Amino acid sequence: MIFRIQMKMMNKVALLCCLLFFTACNQNKVSITGKIDNAGEAVLHLDEVDVYNTVPLDSVVLKPNGKFSFTFAADMPGFYQLRLSTGKVIVLFPKPGEDIVVETDANKLYPALKISGSHDTEQITKLIILLNQTTARLDSISKLYTQATDDTLKSSLNKEYQEVLEAHRRASMAYILTHSNSLSSLYAIYQQYFPGNYVFYKTSDIQFFKILSDSLSKYYPESHHVAALKANSKKMLSDYQTMVLMESAGQVEGLPDIALPATNGDTVSLRSLNDKYILLSFWSMTNQQCVTENLQLKNVYKQFSSKGFEIYQVSFDQSADAWLKAVRFDELPWVSVINEGNQNSMVAGTYNVNQLPANYLIDNTRQTIVGKNLSPAQLQDKLNELLR
Repeated sequence: MIFRIQMKMMNKVALLCCLLFFTACNQNKVSITGKIDNAGEAVLHLDEVDVYNTVPLDSVVLKPNGKFSFTFAADMPGFYQLRLSTGKVIVLFPKPGEDIVVETDANKLYPALKISGSHDTEQITKLIILLNQTTARLDSISKLYTQATDDTLKSSLNKEYQEVLEAHRRASMAYILTHSNSLSSLYAIYQQYFPGNYVFYKTSDIQFFKILSDSLSKYYPESHHVAALKANSKKMLSDYQTMVLMESAGQVEGLPDIALPATNGDTVSLRSLNDKYILLSFWSMTNQQCVTENLQLKNVYKQFSSKGFEIYQVSFDQSADAWLKAVRFDELPWVSVINEGNQNSMVAGTYNVNQLPANYLIDNTRQTIVGKNLSPAQLQDKLNELLR
């Protein structure tokens, strides 16, 4: 009798252990199901976005009705993405145990996107949609500005452009401050309007990096993303404090230096150039206006390079291989360097680069900027005046 009672108790304990085990497994499981219309039988990939690279986790062929399903184990909240074979991505910030439902149209990915089951993903989706709307407006204003000939109209368009930038900047600040305990804020603080054109780039933005770094370190001390943010924040603060110290001691000599890898793999610094005038240029191969300007700059360079003129051109492209091919294909003859994969470029922040293309014409003292954001025609006129 006692033996039977003991056996029943042992069976109950074993059953309870099994239930606890399966409950724990379910708590660490993330499921992503949904439907993507008008994608055909495309391949949909699930990737984990790590600090410096993207790791493929799984892939499925969409069913004829567009439905799909993924399930994976996650010990902590993370940064993931659904990626269509066309390259379009849907950003996800799931937590362990969440069942996420995604519905959209392949032709209108984010405007048609509906997400449920993950609060952080739902919130960042709203900001991404706002960013897409902002970049569309900026692109429209830029096209009108390029076509405009009237100075009054250009001034009005420039003012509108800055207002659009500031509106999105304020919305992003609000997001970070109200979601400082969410990993999705990492996406918010590293947003780009266009490649190399960051939402947060000003010296005053260090405070937001510090606030977010301190907050996320408490909630997610083991996250690689948080560790990278913390290191980046410390470096930004250290660089700023060094700059202030040097300025107060009167030790700053000339404009801040830039030292980046060139096409041959060697690091080339701005200060290593000894020419009379240097055009410090910022661009991206993905920006058509930059590409068009480069082809025009080749004529200016050909005319003045033998007279003491050089171009030091910084690329903000994410792929060094693609950048190198573009430089060689267009046969760009000047010094080309790349600021590859830097999520918050100190170079862009230091030189206040908030749109591409951008440039500064610097004299041989490296202390004076004699021209800013000059078109190839304006640069030619300026050099004719300076190097006559």
